[in-house]
Amino acid sequence: MNTHTIEPAYHPRSKMTFLIDWLVTLKCNYDCAYCGIGPSGHDNSKPHPDYDKCVKMVSQMYAYCDLVLAKKKLVFKDAIMNIYGGESIHHPDIVKLIKKTSELYQPYKNNWRLKRRMTTNGTVTEKKWEVLCQHVEGFTMSYHSTGPTKLKNMFKRNLKYLNSIGKEHDVIVCMYPSKDYWKDCVSFLHWAKKQGINARPKMLDGPLGVYKKEHLKDLEDFIDSKELAHWDVSVTAEVQGRGCCGGRRMCFDRNIKQHQFIVPRGPNGFLGWHCSANQFFLHGNTSTGLYYTNKDCKVRLDGKTGPIANLHTMGDYIKSLAEKPQLPTLICAQKTCTCGTCAPKSIHKENLTEILKIYNDPSLVGNV
Repeated sequence: MNTHTIEPAYHPRSKMTFLIDWLVTLKCNYDCAYCGIGPSGHDNSKPHPDYDKCVKMVSQMYAYCDLVLAKKKLVFKDAIMNIYGGESIHHPDIVKLIKKTSELYQPYKNNWRLKRRMTTNGTVTEKKWEVLCQHVEGFTMSYHSTGPTKLKNMFKRNLKYLNSIGKEHDVIVCMYPSKDYWKDCVSFLHWAKKQGINARPKMLDGPLGVYKKEHLKDLEDFIDSKELAHWDVSVTAEVQGRGCCGGRRMCFDRNIKQHQFIVPRGPNGFLGWHCSANQFFLHGNTSTGLYYTNKDCKVRLDGKTGPIANLHTMGDYIKSLAEKPQLPTLICAQKTCTCGTCAPKSIHKENLTEILKIYNDPSLVGNV
């Protein structure tokens, strides 16, 4: 990979916001092949976290977000809370918790703007779905062809309801290349298109994401053919890549006039790069009580990997950051970046510093 700098394309509709990634519960009614059993996936053997533990995590995540957004320019003082699991809608207190997120936001409402989105497989009764729609600003719907027909029909019904009430939403279709599921994935994409619903294919990573030319041909109506070439198994792994989870277009080597969805990968990923993921992400796992830079990026300020704090130490971690004169950045310690691809990053520290002046008060941009 010859690329030396990556940053999001600049467009008001897809500007970089701060993502509060809140994993509410590990329990889920699906068992997807790409989702491991454990803290980073789902685990039905674990109980739902209790209400008070959930509330404490939200309080701390808001406090951290307030600290980071205080350094941002006014136009970038936006946060999105991604509420997910497991499957968050199956937490017994989910409606009560969603209402509590509004209450806890009140002290910060004049400091920054908040939108809550649920990332969900959308398989819940009409009654509960309609209540959730009243308290959440948007949804990211994830379609899984591996599920039973009953759940897939429920998904379509609830998706059509969002469309009918004009509720903000987007749809991700997990593209399983297995012949048992591929046809259903493509069929759903065409169904959504006819319904006027914007659904985007999500290519799978690793051994599950092996796509042949006939797969890529089926997707030409939904992904630019030049970008599809990154997933051709006849091409070496060095040029395969990943798109932004939020569907953002990306720019390379400071050329902001050209952009594409797929970010190429080299054999060492972004190892050793200077990265700003910590300025745009925070992941909180209520089940474990641990905080990370984000769901998959577990790089810390000390250049190692692991949790940045837990429910008992997060308060002190926030205080330590508040004492720093500048917002720190990271030096990547991982060979694979699967979430956080869109965070501005560069081999060259000076390039990242210049990019961050777009988002932050230039006097408050730095590196530790």
